[in-house]
Amino acid sequence: MVTLIHFIHLLSLVVWIGSIIFFSFFTAPAVFRLLDRKQAGEVVGAIFPKYYAIGYICSVLAAATLMLSPRGMEGPPLIFLTIMAACTYYAGLVINPQARVLKQQMQDQPEQREALEPRFQSLHGWSVRLNATVLIFGLGLLWTTAMRFT
Repeated sequence: MVTLIHFIHLLSLVVWIGSIIFFSFFTAPAVFRLLDRKQAGEVVGAIFPKYYAIGYICSVLAAATLMLSPRGMEGPPLIFLTIMAACTYYAGLVINPQARVLKQQMQDQPEQREALEPRFQSLHGWSVRLNATVLIFGLGLLWTTAMRFT
C-alpha cells in the first residue's frame, strides 16, 4: 500500500510539473509564434481552464498522499506543497477570471483598450510569476520527495 501511495504522490507531482513545463516552454510559445496575437490569446484562454484543473487535481492528490505517507505532512514538503497549491488556486480562481473579463472588455470596447491594457499586463505578469513559483517549488518538492525515499 505504501508503494501505491508513493507512486500516486510522485505521479501527481510529475504531471503537475510536467504540465507547467510543457505549457510554458512549448505550447504557449508555439501558439504565439504561429498565430496572430488575438487568435493565440483565444487558444491559450481556451487551454487555461484545463491547465488549472490539472493543478487542482494534482494538488489534492499530492496533499492526500502526503498525509497518507508514513512520514506524514511535515517540514519542507508541506511548506512547498502549500505554496504550490496557494499559487495555483489563486492564479486559476482569481487572476485568470479577472484577466478574461478584462480581455473581453478590451474586445467589446476597443476605445477602452489603451486604458485597460496596463491592468491586463499586470495580471499577466502576476500569472507568470505565480506559475514560475509553482514550478520552482514543485521541483524542490520533487527533490525533497526523492530524498525521503532513500
